[in-house]
Amino acid sequence: MRSIDIHAHLMPQCLWRTVDAGREWYGTRFEPGEGLGATVTNGRKSRVATPKVRFTPEERLRDMDAQGIDVQVVSIHTPLFGYHLEPARDGNWPATSTTRSPP
Repeated sequence: MRSIDIHAHLMPQCLWRTVDAGREWYGTRFEPGEGLGATVTNGRKSRVATPKVRFTPEERLRDMDAQGIDVQVVSIHTPLFGYHLEPARDGNWPATSTTRSPP
């Protein structure tokens, strides 16, 4: 029987590259601090609860294998929802490109 994780979030690698360079990613910035730090989007702070949100696609697949997960249904991490962006523009493409290009 296949194992499907129906609740998996990701934070795109382009976000991490941008905030690691000290810039904002579509209104989101990173603040180092207690634990793994926090993202701040539109003034709302959200702590980074697990190092897994920084996983590359290859790391995600290794983690899935270690847990016996065959498939993940992924969505962008909820604090990053781009309600302030134009629909179907830049807010959705990072997750889409991640899932279309398997390692």
